Amino acid sequence: MANRFKIFVGNLDPRRRSPDFHRSLRNAAYSSADYLLLPILWFITTPIFVSQLGVEKYGIWMLVNSLLGFSGVMAFGLSDATIKYVSKYRALGDQAGVVRVVRSTLTMYGVLSVLAGTIAFLGAPILVLHVFNVEEGNRTLAITALQIGALGIIARFLDSVFQSAMYGYERYDLAARVTMVTNAITMVINVILVLSGYGLTAILSTIVILLGLSGLCKAFILKRMLIPSLSLKPTWDRYALKEIFSFGLYSWLQGIGGMLLHQADRLLIASLMGTSALTYYVVCLQLAQQIHVVLSRATSFLFPMSSAIKETGDLVRLRRIYFEGLNLTTVAAVAVGLPLFIFSHNILSLWMGSAFADEAANLLRILIFVLTLLATSIVPYYYLNGTGFVRLNTLFVIISGTVVTIAALFLIPWLGVLGAAWPRLANTPTSIIARTIVHYKVLLDRRWYAGLTIVMPVFAAFVVGMGILRLFGETSLDRIYSVFIQCAFICIGIILAAIICYVFNYPRAMLSSSVFKPPKS
Repeated sequence: MANRFKIFVGNLDPRRRSPDFHRSLRNAAYSSADYLLLPILWFITTPIFVSQLGVEKYGIWMLVNSLLGFSGVMAFGLSDATIKYVSKYRALGDQAGVVRVVRSTLTMYGVLSVLAGTIAFLGAPILVLHVFNVEEGNRTLAITALQIGALGIIARFLDSVFQSAMYGYERYDLAARVTMVTNAITMVINVILVLSGYGLTAILSTIVILLGLSGLCKAFILKRMLIPSLSLKPTWDRYALKEIFSFGLYSWLQGIGGMLLHQADRLLIASLMGTSALTYYVVCLQLAQQIHVVLSRATSFLFPMSSAIKETGDLVRLRRIYFEGLNLTTVAAVAVGLPLFIFSHNILSLWMGSAFADEAANLLRILIFVLTLLATSIVPYYYLNGTGFVRLNTLFVIISGTVVTIAALFLIPWLGVLGAAWPRLANTPTSIIARTIVHYKVLLDRRWYAGLTIVMPVFAAFVVGMGILRLFGETSLDRIYSVFIQCAFICIGIILAAIICYVFNYPRAMLSSSVFKPPKS
């Protein structure tokens, strides 16, 4: 027993961990910090922006952000293709291949960004006057805001090329440093502007200008530190374009499905209920989606890593990293989601005021549960893309996005803003099937129930959460005893989730299990 304890303690020493561990830890830390900074800044500044701009104008800002998200329709998935093939040629030691991929993507994105920006700029009046429910007095402002956002599409496309190349080198730290500084400066300037009496136009202009500067900084760092031979001149390399489009096409289709899954609800609310309702929904979504997005960003290095490992044929390493990532993301999602679920009303009251909390607490709880459940699909998603099953992944994402959008279209008129949150559960069956196929195709895991075991910890933890709410109801923070009891039950829910992960998805046990059978020759 003493020897086992010494071995366990010794394994905690970071110096004894593998290079994979150290590289993964660095990438996860920087990617998480990069993303976490923006939600923290939003959390601090949202009450300021809502009070100074008003609910309607803040909703217009969120509408511009949603349309910027939909600009990915014109991106054709080339960012993910860049990550895929930069990581591939880097693993093969072919820097000429890396340069060819980056230059080809830069050329195509230069053309596509101008085309997408022009369409958005010219279409802004049509969208405001005939599609979205914008108050008459704010329609001119909304048109101008959308047109400024159209310029942001160009800056975002070009920035993504250099960022994707850094990701392909698994240097998430370099991209994160630039993005974090840019986001911090942007938010500070915008707060100063809004407190000084400037409006939405000034805020959006600042965002576009600093996004362009961010892209230039990443280009300089990429050439200086990673690819000295990189030229930023346009090129037309048929082989490289064919290669990136062959992967990018499916990544693009995934992006469309993802936009239907994550963006269409906002546009439907703006169209059917107006931008004021959109403000309530987006504020809750901004908080709840951090559960999924932070973990997604923290583990995004699994995409290029799984691609590189696949090239080497090391199946044992591929399995080990998969199960470790899956268990960690699931437990982390529950550890964050369950307390937010229980204390939703209190959080909104302290953050946005009691009136806002009374209106939106139930909406926030639904979104928290749904997005915690969605976090279990992060690792399988990256593995399908990284190991060559991009077509299969595309099919599942499109089906999920379509089902969720259709459900929202019917439920929003019936349930109001809650009708945009519940439909996100409609993709659960498709997601379970996708995860089972990851196990069967990628990991050679022949358990037919593998996809179900992934979601079990989340359901078990939130059953505990529902029981807490039934017993205690909405808890006032001044009732210390009640808060203490609820926190104890939250810990029980998190421990329960961890135990289920340990029993059904423990990496070492799974790696030695007979469920892994090699394919027949």
